[in-house]
Amino acid sequence: MSDMVLDIEGLNAWYGEAHVLHGMNFQVKKGEMITLLGRNGAGRTTTLRAILGLTDRRTGSIKINGREVSDLPTYLISRLGVGYCPEERGIFPGLSCEENLLLPRTIDGGNEWAMPVSEIYSLFPNLKERRHSQGTRLSGGEQQMLAIARILRTGANLLLLDEISEGLAPIIVQALVGLIEILKIRGYTIVMVEQNFHFAAAIADKFYVVEHGQIVEKVLREELEERESHLNSLLGV
Repeated sequence: MSDMVLDIEGLNAWYGEAHVLHGMNFQVKKGEMITLLGRNGAGRTTTLRAILGLTDRRTGSIKINGREVSDLPTYLISRLGVGYCPEERGIFPGLSCEENLLLPRTIDGGNEWAMPVSEIYSLFPNLKERRHSQGTRLSGGEQQMLAIARILRTGANLLLLDEISEGLAPIIVQALVGLIEILKIRGYTIVMVEQNFHFAAAIADKFYVVEHGQIVEKVLREELEERESHLNSLLGV
């Protein structure tokens, strides 16, 4: 059985008349973490949204665990074990922390990946302490932890994470590094969009540089040291 969890080939995507992705190609193996790097507007977030069918139109092939999903609606794609953590986090301000956590349904069939609330609170002790607090009263770091915890409870094992370190204090970013390392050890497959190169460098296995809706560079983790200056020039760092 193939260990390829996500296989993207010739992916194009549009918002209205704006053609944003121009033939994206990449693959992600089970338990692997890749990072999409690039400047604002390069098409990184659109790539995550296109995988889930959240763009106005898309063409090309998107396979999840060998199944073609480019013709499926978003809700059916999510039921295949895909969890999306958007940049804006999507925390409902009128609900408590725990109500936000319990809101999404779990994937059908007694999914083995569905993380029980007790385990989530073990991983995220801050959320346990703040479980009765309204979403608007959580700090930025706590909201980010809640957004990730919420998709872990559903049983998703292919995680699409968009700019999870943005605007957070260094100590919180370091905590996220530890969390991602735990998820990798447990076998989660992760596609992350990230502007913070140093955050991504600490945890990703592969790096894809996106420009104008295309992948222009692929760098393996073991190549980072010798190619860091080249990457920085591409990213404008």
